[in-house]
Amino acid sequence: MKNIIMALFSAALIISCSKPAENTINLSASLKQNDELKENPLLMKPITVSIQPKDNTISTFYGNDIAYTYAKKHQDSNYPDNAILYQVTWKQKPDEVWYGANIPASFYSVEKISFKDSQSAYERYEGKPLRTVSHDKAANDARKEIILKQRMAVSP
Repeated sequence: MKNIIMALFSAALIISCSKPAENTINLSASLKQNDELKENPLLMKPITVSIQPKDNTISTFYGNDIAYTYAKKHQDSNYPDNAILYQVTWKQKPDEVWYGANIPASFYSVEKISFKDSQSAYERYEGKPLRTVSHDKAANDARKEIILKQRMAVSP
């Protein structure tokens, strides 16, 4: 009897482990080679994350090393020269692994703010593949102000 139970347990273990691993990389939320971005903001340091349930989007605010270090120590938006910030926004989709959770789907927009000579420049990318989109100066300035008001997420 003991041998039968061990054989059934072993068979169940072998069968349950024989399923090939599924691809768990979210390729639709990744940058492509034909995007116009010169650098990959997803490789920068995340400063904060926000979710917009009404728009069904999720955003991550990234910074290069200079911007990240500044955001850790300051609560203002007077970033030093050579600081680069990205606000990356994705549409959301249901997570297939975790019931009730949402994960990034495709890019909605990527917004870049760079600092040089005590001035800041704003760029916006949209579409598939990501391409530069131009808006009027007032809209760009308003959007830049909203992005720069974000503060670093506090973590233990």
